[in-house]
Amino acid sequence: MSKKLKSLLKKLESEKNQKNIKKLNFGLSFLAVYFVARLYGEFNLSSLKITNRFILALIMQLVFLFLLYIIWRNFLINNNIETNTSYLENWCQANINKYIPGGIGLSITRFSVAKNLSKDSKKIFFGLMEDQLKGAILVFPFLISSFIFTSKLQKNYFYFISVALTLYVISKISYRYSKILNFKSLFSKNLTFIFLNNIMQIIVNFTVLSTLLDSTNIELIYISILYCISAALSLIFIGSPAGLGIRELIFYSYSSDLLTNEVMLSYLILVRIVFVVTDISFYLLSKILIKIR
Repeated sequence: MSKKLKSLLKKLESEKNQKNIKKLNFGLSFLAVYFVARLYGEFNLSSLKITNRFILALIMQLVFLFLLYIIWRNFLINNNIETNTSYLENWCQANINKYIPGGIGLSITRFSVAKNLSKDSKKIFFGLMEDQLKGAILVFPFLISSFIFTSKLQKNYFYFISVALTLYVISKISYRYSKILNFKSLFSKNLTFIFLNNIMQIIVNFTVLSTLLDSTNIELIYISILYCISAALSLIFIGSPAGLGIRELIFYSYSSDLLTNEVMLSYLILVRIVFVVTDISFYLLSKILIKIR
């Protein structure tokens, strides 16, 4: 089993396959951006409203980013990776560089943290794979099983239960494959942070959506979950800068029967504003903190 796994990973790591994967993902991202751009062409920006809750969403998104940073920092510490820069500086730079098309900026920056790259490159590669795929893995059971429930309330409960159970199962599986591959899994000592991170993303989505849609909390939570799923799935497409276009397209396919075009497009714009503003703010705050230190 270990030989087959190592052989598969070796093929995925090859420069040729990595280029082909990035080309495919970039092509899909381009088509997705074109589709979303056509939708925005019909949108009236004057209908876009920003309320006080938007500020609250920004603050909570900063907490979300901090949790993401803690998860990656713990991974580096668990793997005894000697760094030539601070964990915070490296992570924030990589988070900004994710906006570079092709996924090159994020991955190169994450690798640059290691002082001894020849020794630690494999560990960082496996950690990056887990980091990119963890969201999609956690929501997968919900995607294939949620149809058995009829009400949105049941689906909401099932989402949180399925994520918690999947996280537990993955932690057990990751212990085995990380032992074979000789690294400490991203899931090791990070289960609470990963679960809280997932919850925080839904709260941010809920807060933004509640400024646009006058509906029950049950429906707002359900739609927020759908966006969280869309964001998780979009990370699979590493060629797309910050999941641009892909995320919006997936969300549109899930929620087109739940939201009017005006509300949906307003929501997509506001959520993207929240993400971009907080990514930049977190980066600048980290620079100030590092200087103070």
